[in-house]
Amino acid sequence: MRSRYAEEVVLGLTREQLMDKYAELLAEGRDPAMVARAMDPDMEKVRLAHEKEIKQMEMEMERQSNELRVMELAAEKERLAAEAVQNDLRKAELLLGTTGHGKTGH
Repeated sequence: MRSRYAEEVVLGLTREQLMDKYAELLAEGRDPAMVARAMDPDMEKVRLAHEKEIKQMEMEMERQSNELRVMELAAEKERLAAEAVQNDLRKAELLLGTTGHGKTGH
């Protein structure tokens, strides 16, 4: 059953025991009307297998997303390194350009 009680157990309870379980469900905030549905073990296995498959797909998507993020960060690091090299070259050109043209004698 939805409350995770086996049907045989529920059917074997006395009226007083059923009332106690009903009160427990209410106290837990569960809807007793939804709990009274029988649970098919084969369907439960199918449901659990489906949930497992969904979880595995979610984990694979997260792994791929993380992998993509690592690649993006590596590309950004490369871009910044290339930009730093370009900036160093410009600085060197400016220094060489001012020293070569700025001094005409002693």
